[in-house]
Amino acid sequence: MATSTRPSRPSPTARPTRTPRPSPTPRPALTTAPARTPAPNPSSGPQRPSAPRRVLANYFPWYDPGTWFTGCTSDSDQPRDGVYNSDDPGVIARHIAQARAAGIDGFAVHWFAPGNRTDANFEKVLNMSPEGFDSTVTFLYHILPGAHQQGVVDSLRYLISRYAAHPRFLRVAGRPVILFSDLYRVPDAAGNRPASDREVAIAVARWAEIRQAVDPQRTTWWIAEGLKPDYLAVFDGLYVYKIDHACCPTAYRGASRWAGWVRDWERRTGQPKLWIGTVMPGWDDLNSAQPHCTDLRVSSTPFARDRENGAYYARTWEAVLPTQPDLILIHSFNEWVEGSYIEPSVRFGDLYLQLTAQWAARYKGR
Repeated sequence: MATSTRPSRPSPTARPTRTPRPSPTPRPALTTAPARTPAPNPSSGPQRPSAPRRVLANYFPWYDPGTWFTGCTSDSDQPRDGVYNSDDPGVIARHIAQARAAGIDGFAVHWFAPGNRTDANFEKVLNMSPEGFDSTVTFLYHILPGAHQQGVVDSLRYLISRYAAHPRFLRVAGRPVILFSDLYRVPDAAGNRPASDREVAIAVARWAEIRQAVDPQRTTWWIAEGLKPDYLAVFDGLYVYKIDHACCPTAYRGASRWAGWVRDWERRTGQPKLWIGTVMPGWDDLNSAQPHCTDLRVSSTPFARDRENGAYYARTWEAVLPTQPDLILIHSFNEWVEGSYIEPSVRFGDLYLQLTAQWAARYKGR
């Protein structure tokens, strides 16, 4: 397993020039808890599932002690509690405890395949979680080199049959929830993938075949990642993984538009759909552009988004809360290559866990 976010794939060779960082500023004192967000009014649309408001966090289970010395992690910051191996049950237990204390209700564990290291560590997360901490996976088998459509079907069948009945697997209204990322990269039977994310109709048709083979009765919630509402023809909800880009520094403000796609689909079809709003503390994947930092991410311009001592994180929450999301997804608990972690670090301490606790409480109306 590569030491970056996903298994090996050549990363872009051109590395942008790092812009100067602002000089460190004093750590701000935490503000008092924000005012309560009012509960949504009853809708005249489809009968929506009744479920408690919960906060999830993307969780990456593939780090090794050597990861932190490759120069590929975000601006060379490191975990405050020491570099670690993701296979260590003690590390997983610590992360669960830290997340729970910050008002997080479960992880979305990035998962590749049956028997893979990510599979073993997802099982550890489920088995080690106390009541009230319910996790799911972000399904990624389809982006692996050599993946094919039958493999996607088999992996999903395995995932559902092995884990969906686990008491700590995330459910909404009694149905297990599965997140999917990089949808357009789904292969056909021969392993061929659409040429780009613009070939939505091809990807939707392939996912429809997969859904029919795996879950024709819709006994699980399948949540699609991306900016194409077309996927709602097959999937049961939407979320956006990357809410900021080098080109578009205020992309996160699109939350109301993304939520609108989901609610409009509900109104037109009468089918309940889930809207999951994403929040993020910042971003810095400039180091990952080095030639030796290989992974399976889609190539995009590396960039850094200043955290502004928590102000940027606050703006992403403020953009999402008015959309009344069914769930909130924090990107991320420990994405150290893309620099979106809230895990305690040498540079930031536990500031972002404390801020998360405040915002999670506001979302839950406490």
